[in-house]
Amino acid sequence: MPFTDKFIINSNFIPKPSKRRSGLPISKVHFLVAHDTGNKNSTAAQNVRYYINSRNDMSASAHLFVDDKEIIECVPALTAVPEKAWHVLYNVPKDNELYGVNANDAAIGVEYCYGDNIDADKAYEKYIWVLAKLCFVFGLDPSKAITGHFFLDPRRKTDPVTGLAYSRRTYERLLKDIVREYSECTGEMPAIPALNIISKQGSATTTVRLNVRKEPNTTSDIIQTLPARTMLSFKGVVQNGQPINNNGVWYQGINNEFFWSGGVLENSIPDVTSLPVENKPLQNSTEPPPPVAAMNATDLIPDKKCFDFIKQWEGLSLKAYTDSAGIWTIGYGTIMYQNNVHVKQGDVITQEQAEELLAWEIMQKAKAVNAVIQPVILNQHQYDALVSFAYNAGINALRNSTLLRRVKANPADFAITDAFMMWNKAHVDGQLVVINGLDNRRREEAKLYFS
Repeated sequence: MPFTDKFIINSNFIPKPSKRRSGLPISKVHFLVAHDTGNKNSTAAQNVRYYINSRNDMSASAHLFVDDKEIIECVPALTAVPEKAWHVLYNVPKDNELYGVNANDAAIGVEYCYGDNIDADKAYEKYIWVLAKLCFVFGLDPSKAITGHFFLDPRRKTDPVTGLAYSRRTYERLLKDIVREYSECTGEMPAIPALNIISKQGSATTTVRLNVRKEPNTTSDIIQTLPARTMLSFKGVVQNGQPINNNGVWYQGINNEFFWSGGVLENSIPDVTSLPVENKPLQNSTEPPPPVAAMNATDLIPDKKCFDFIKQWEGLSLKAYTDSAGIWTIGYGTIMYQNNVHVKQGDVITQEQAEELLAWEIMQKAKAVNAVIQPVILNQHQYDALVSFAYNAGINALRNSTLLRRVKANPADFAITDAFMMWNKAHVDGQLVVINGLDNRRREEAKLYFS
C-alpha cells in the first residue's frame, strides 16, 4: 500500500556528536509527539539553524520543523535511520503510562511553526501530512499513536495548542485531521466497529473544560461544553470510542450523550479500609444515608456553582474535628462514611478521599432532592440551593421542613427565604442556639435560590 507524497522533506542535520544530537538510534518508534516552537514567527529554517549553531550549548532538540514553505529534518527520522532527540523531559511519567517507554527514547517529535508572518493553512497542511506519513512509515495507528507535548508535561507546556490557535484550529481537530489525512494518502478508510457499551450507573466530575457530544468521538456534534468540576451522571461505559491520547473509553450519559473518560474523575465510594488502622472509624450508625435512586432523564444535576458553593461553606479538614454542634466531622463536612460508619476522633483521610467523599455525598443528596421535589420543576439555582441545604442539614430535615412545603406550594414564594432561616440553629450544651456560620450559610443559600 503506497502513501501519497504531497510534500518534500528536506534534511539539514545537526552535527553529531553534540548535546542536541547524540547519534543514538531509536530501536523502535512507538509514538509521535506533536509540538509547536513556542517562538512566534520563527520559521523552520531559522529554528534548525539555531539548533545547529547552539548544538553544544543546550540539549533540547526535535526531529522535524514544519512551516508554510518547507519541512526540515534536523535529527534523522524519515530521511535516514531514526535517532533519539531530546524533546520531552525524562522525569515526566505520562509517556511511560501511555506507551511504556520514554518519549526521548522511542518517539518522533514534530514542531509546528506559527505566527503572523506564516501562512497558517499551508503550515497546518504540511504538519498533518508529515505526522500521517510518520504513522505510515513506522506502522503506527494514527488514531492512537499521536500525543501533544502539553498532555505529557501539562505543568510546563502548552504546545501544540498555542501554535494551533494561530491556524484557528484545536488539538482535537488536529487528531481528527491526521486520521483523515492518513486515510486520504493511503486510500484506506478505517473500519467503524460497533460500539461496545457496558451498562454501569454512576457519576463523574469534570477535571477540565469538556465537550459533551452526540457520539463518542471528536467529529460528532457538541451538545454542550462544561467547565471543570461539573458533575455528570452516566448509565454506561463505551470501551471502544475514539481514542484521545491513547484512551478510547467514553461514558454514556443518561440522555444518550457521550463524554470522554480522560476529562473526568469517576465518583467512587472512598475505601475507608485504607485509613490507618488506629484511625479507622467505629461502627456507630444511627441514621443511614438515603437509598441511591437512578437518575431520570428529567432530573437536574448539581452544577459547578453548587459544587463550589458547598466546598466554600464546608471548608476542608483532613483530620477529624468537632463542628459547632459537637459532631465529629472530616473532609468537606462529612459526618458519616459510605459504610454507615460515623466519623470519630482521630480519623485521618487524604485530599483525594476528601474529594471523593464530597462528590459522592453531593450526588446522594442531589438524587434525594430530585425525588422529594417532585412534581415541582425548579431552575438550576433553586435546585443547587436545596442540594446545599440537604448536604448540610440532611435530606430528612429537608423532607419534613416548612422549606420544602413552601417550595412545592410555590417555588417563587419569597417566604421561602424565611423558611431557610428557620435552620440557622444547633444544639450547644443542650440548648438550641443561633450559630453564626449556619445563619450566614442559610442567608447565602436563600440568595442563591432567588438569584
